[in-house]
Amino acid sequence: MSLRRCFGVILGRVPVTAAPSTSLRFASTYKAAVLQSAGSPLKIEDVKQKKLKKGQVRIKVKCCAVNASDYLLTQGVNPSKFPIPTVPGYEVCGNVIEANECEDVGKGDRVLALNKEILGGFAQECIADEKDVWTIPSSLNYKEGASLADSFGTALLGLMRHGKMTEKQVVMVTLAPAHGYAPLDLAANVYKAKVIGVTMAESETEIMRERGAWSALSYDEPLLISTVRDLTKNKGVDVIYDTLAGDVLKTCLQCISHEGHIIVAGYTLKELPPVQMSQLLSLPSFSISGVSLKSYRKHAFKTYRETISVALEMYDEQLIKPEIASVFPLKDVNKAIELIKEKQPVGKVILEIT
Repeated sequence: MSLRRCFGVILGRVPVTAAPSTSLRFASTYKAAVLQSAGSPLKIEDVKQKKLKKGQVRIKVKCCAVNASDYLLTQGVNPSKFPIPTVPGYEVCGNVIEANECEDVGKGDRVLALNKEILGGFAQECIADEKDVWTIPSSLNYKEGASLADSFGTALLGLMRHGKMTEKQVVMVTLAPAHGYAPLDLAANVYKAKVIGVTMAESETEIMRERGAWSALSYDEPLLISTVRDLTKNKGVDVIYDTLAGDVLKTCLQCISHEGHIIVAGYTLKELPPVQMSQLLSLPSFSISGVSLKSYRKHAFKTYRETISVALEMYDEQLIKPEIASVFPLKDVNKAIELIKEKQPVGKVILEIT
C-alpha cells in the first residue's frame, strides 16, 4: 500500500520544477555560526569549504529553522555525539550550488534538506546528502520551506501510520517549543478530527483555537484530565500525539480511551515517565509508540522519502501551512536560541541567511 493511500488524502500530481540557474557563485570560505564548546554562545566565523563526497550537494542556505534540539546541543545535550566544534542547524532551505554525482538534484535547484546526520545549517552554505534533499515547488518560499519537513513529516507518520487517525475522532496534541502546529493542523483541518490542544504557554492557546482546535489549554494536570473527561463524556481521547513527554506524557496516560493510541514524537530527546505495573493495570487497554524521521531514515528509507514528498504536495494543494513565530538574521543567532529558551514559542523560529 502506498503511503499516500495510507494517509487517506487524495492529492493531485503536481509537477515540481527546478528554478533556472541564476549565476550562483561560492567562495572558498563562508560565514557560519560555530559552537566551540557546550554552554558558550555561538560565534560567527569564517569556515573553509569541504570537498563534496559522491552523492552530496552544496546548498546556498537561504533559511534554516532553529529547533529545540539545536538549543539543547548548545547546552551540552548531544545524544548524537556530534564533534565539537560544530555548526548546528538541520532544517535547511536554499539553492544547490554544487552536486557530486547526484541522480535527482542538480545545480540551481530550489531545495529543502533535513540535515540531521551532518547539521551545518546555521551558515551561508552547507553540505547535505542527496538522500536528505527534496526539490520544492515554486509556491513554497524559503522561510516556510525551512519550517515544513520535520514537523509535518513526523506528524504524518505519527497520526496516520501509528495513530491510525480517522475523521471525527477526538485527538489530543501536546505542542513543544519550536515544534510547530503541524499535528494540530493535520488533525483538525486535513482530517477533520476534534482536537484538544495542549501547550506550556497560555499565550499559545488562542492561536490553537484560531488554527482549528476544538479546545485549547495550557498544561495543568487536574485541568487537563477534567477537560478530557468532560469533552469525551469519560470515554477518553482516541489518539494522543505528544511532543512534551515527561510529566505531560504521564498525564496523557490518564486521558487515553480504550484501544486508543499514544504517539511520542521525536522520542530520542525525551524522557519517558516511570510507570508502575499497578498503574498500568488500572488504565484502559491502549498502545504507545515512538516516531521519528531519523528512525525511518534508517529503517524504512522509502517511507521517509515519500512522507516529506506528501507534505510538500499538501502544501502545494494549500492543505497545510507552517506557522513562523520569529525570523532572525544569522548575526542574531544567539537571540534566536534565547527566544526558544525564554519564551518557548510553538511556531517555528527561522534564521534568514543573507
